Amino acid sequence: MSNNINQQSLLPYPWLQTDWQKLTEYQQSQKIPHAIIFTGKKGLAKRELANLWVKSLLCDTNSPEKNDSDTLFPCQVCESCRLFNAQTHPDYLLIEPEEVAKAIKVDQIRELVDFVSLTRSRGQYRIILISPAENMNTNAANSLLKTLEEPAANTILILTSSNIQQLPATIRSRCQLFPVTSPKSEELEQYLVTSQQISADEIQIALSISENSPVDAEFYLSSSIASLNNDLLNDWQLLADGSVNPSKISEKWLKQSTNIPLKLVYTWIVDMIRYQSIRLQVAGDSYHTGHFYQGNNKTLEILALKIPAKRLFSLYDKVVELIELERTTLNKQIQLESLLIQWSLVAQSSK
Repeated sequence: MSNNINQQSLLPYPWLQTDWQKLTEYQQSQKIPHAIIFTGKKGLAKRELANLWVKSLLCDTNSPEKNDSDTLFPCQVCESCRLFNAQTHPDYLLIEPEEVAKAIKVDQIRELVDFVSLTRSRGQYRIILISPAENMNTNAANSLLKTLEEPAANTILILTSSNIQQLPATIRSRCQLFPVTSPKSEELEQYLVTSQQISADEIQIALSISENSPVDAEFYLSSSIASLNNDLLNDWQLLADGSVNPSKISEKWLKQSTNIPLKLVYTWIVDMIRYQSIRLQVAGDSYHTGHFYQGNNKTLEILALKIPAKRLFSLYDKVVELIELERTTLNKQIQLESLLIQWSLVAQSSK
């Protein structure tokens, strides 16, 4: 029993157990797809799950003939497992952007073509993982297509994608799609409560801006999200009062990791719109704030009552646009500063 519990802990998250069972069924039936895409929104641990499956497929002791378990977790101690952990397994190739958020280039896919032409060194399979697959440029995708059209024997191609529509239809049609499970809100909240020694406020904010992404939620919690939210919301209030320069706030916010400030601004604006909407429906403070990203936040409620809804929706459109542009090469400081200037002008003109 204890060994089974230890094996279960190899999964990135407990709700991926069903996904893992499906993957091991491919092995047990010896009907492993020659090409498969792990799909789902960003932050579901698709790559981590794919890595675990690769390790299982390469494990020296992990075949239906040698392992009578119905879960086929990698043993962690054989030579193949040790080589995989050391990132030196001769039958495994990882293809990823050479720089974060950059393109996967055609030369990297040509390396894949050379790799599949080699004789296997150890086990039954030769495996390639491309992650994230949507980062392939056009030439790289075209080169990969040739490999998919003529799959090599005992070679498994695994792709992960958070935006599968960015992959050419010709690639999608030649791969089996494997949707990775997204946790329910209650599942993720319970997981965070039991695994993190943090306040309920922090968990609430992390859940709000992560959009039910466990990887993102854990990242936000490691960034002390509640205190950061309070700090940036204070800046938001100062901008509304006209007592601080938007360019100074922009410089400060850009020092934060990834797009946390924009994600927080999104929740503030949505909550302000909700406060206005509810105010038109009920009187006084009798409404329920359980559906608000930020709970019962008086700062946002007071700000919302001063600003016309039309202007709040304009701000909403702006912040959504900036979040979508996060991965582009546009000057992030100029874009963020334009949002903060717009907010400052809207708030001050509505006094």
